[in-house]
Amino acid sequence: MIFVDVDVQNDFCEPDGALRVPGSPNDVIRRVVASARARRMPLVGSVDSHAFDAWEFASSGRKGPGGEAPGFPDHCVKGTWGWLKVEGTLPSRFRFVPNVPGLDVEALAAELVGGEAEGVYFEKEVYSLFANPNAAPLLEALASRSGSPLEAVVFGVATDYCVRAAVLGLRERGIATTVLTDAIAGITAEGTARALDEMARAGAKLSTTEQLGIG
Repeated sequence: MIFVDVDVQNDFCEPDGALRVPGSPNDVIRRVVASARARRMPLVGSVDSHAFDAWEFASSGRKGPGGEAPGFPDHCVKGTWGWLKVEGTLPSRFRFVPNVPGLDVEALAAELVGGEAEGVYFEKEVYSLFANPNAAPLLEALASRSGSPLEAVVFGVATDYCVRAAVLGLRERGIATTVLTDAIAGITAEGTARALDEMARAGAKLSTTEQLGIG
């Protein structure tokens, strides 16, 4: 089993964050991370990472490769407070993986399975964890080393954007996935409801930390 941390960063989760998700359940998320470590389960996460002039930002005046112009406020600029993970959600031994190909996924999978590394976080610029070219190969390597199909427990923000993208990506790859509904938060009630329905229809299980015996 792996625990999948989706974008638990200051700009999304803290009251002073530039793009805060209302109701981000930070204390619940801390308990989930602590439980993963107590169980010696690897943490695999995503980290939104931008340059100061990212095309997502209204301030840049730029557009994305498909002409996108979402006009977001500046957020998760790499190296800033907003980019950092929320206090208490980062294990003591971890690796950040840049959004470029070429990672030795076999070596990293060996570290995670052996316990030398407790977590790995994939940088990305768009919604999906799998936008990082190293994410899917790492999960394949983890499954190969464990000798059994992977199971993923997902938490983080935002339900209607990056959590949805991560869960659908996991299900597309045939990974049994449980979404912790009390350890996620969405932007809007309507978008959250649609995302939960879509994830369930894709085969994800919706559960709670209490039901899984977490915290």
